[in-house]
Amino acid sequence: MLKKSVKNILSFLVIAFVVIVQCGCTNALNFRHAYDQGMKAYNEKNYESAIVLFNNALTYKPDSYSTLCLLGTSYAYNKDDKMAERTFQDAIRLYPDDWNAYILYADLKRSQHDYPAAIDFYETAITLGSMGGKEKAYYKKLLKEIAIEEASYDAKNSFASDLSKENLKDNVNAKKKLLEKQDQTAAKQTGDVILALDLKKWEKALEQNDERSKLTEYGIKGEDVKNFKWTQLIIVQYFLITDSFKTTLDEYFKNHIGAVEAVAKNSNKPFEKKILHQKKNEITYEWKFDNSKESEIARIVYTDKGIYHIHFAKKGVFTEQEKTEYLDLLKTAVLK
Repeated sequence: MLKKSVKNILSFLVIAFVVIVQCGCTNALNFRHAYDQGMKAYNEKNYESAIVLFNNALTYKPDSYSTLCLLGTSYAYNKDDKMAERTFQDAIRLYPDDWNAYILYADLKRSQHDYPAAIDFYETAITLGSMGGKEKAYYKKLLKEIAIEEASYDAKNSFASDLSKENLKDNVNAKKKLLEKQDQTAAKQTGDVILALDLKKWEKALEQNDERSKLTEYGIKGEDVKNFKWTQLIIVQYFLITDSFKTTLDEYFKNHIGAVEAVAKNSNKPFEKKILHQKKNEITYEWKFDNSKESEIARIVYTDKGIYHIHFAKKGVFTEQEKTEYLDLLKTAVLK
């Protein structure tokens, strides 16, 4: 599994690899020499030497994406999963918008039969704009195969002693039917969101519902939310997907952020945004406006039937404790 993805990705990495422009700096030359020697060892399947050489190359250019990916793959081939994981994590941390390391990490997790983690990394890679259309189509198809593979593996391990072939087949077929019924689950959506709020601190300040949307606001007890006299605010929204309102996760996110950016631009005030986490059907992000005089941490979840949008807003900067608390509330929110 790892070899197939490496072959697909390796050509891209080599083409994308750009050496620091020669400027009399010996570091650039030393890096290129170590990298080329590492590639030679890698192609000869001498992974122990490749590991040494790629690590040497990184001493001259620690943020080389292609080197990190190749080093991680060399560790994986050399059966050092711990170092492979650490290296792929470094690549993802430095280049969160590039898809290759996510796929390599997913392949490693798949080889370890850690299917939930593998699926998460595959799905994240597919959402990234850096992945081409052909690759997206390939990995979307692969995800369906992995779901069946996971069911087979679980069945074999759970009932290896007495599970008949017929029962194993039934288990796999049940997994297939579950995948086919995902849309039916979405059809039961009500748009309600349950948050584990501290009711000693928060109270419901506004609730507006119609056939196509829902809006609920929670404010800190004692604050006048209706007259915009609040220090912190929770906004929970749901928008039903209809013939007159069709969108995608990326489109919805860009439109929402674009509106805030436009306000910042028109007022000549600074605006910062950051995606904290992204999966196939959801985005968690934060933004800061006017030198953090206003801040927001939010999560958007997209389904075929509707969009959930949960915001935690503050006039000022979130403390680390608040940020941790609100991210946990976003993560554990129950969407109905």
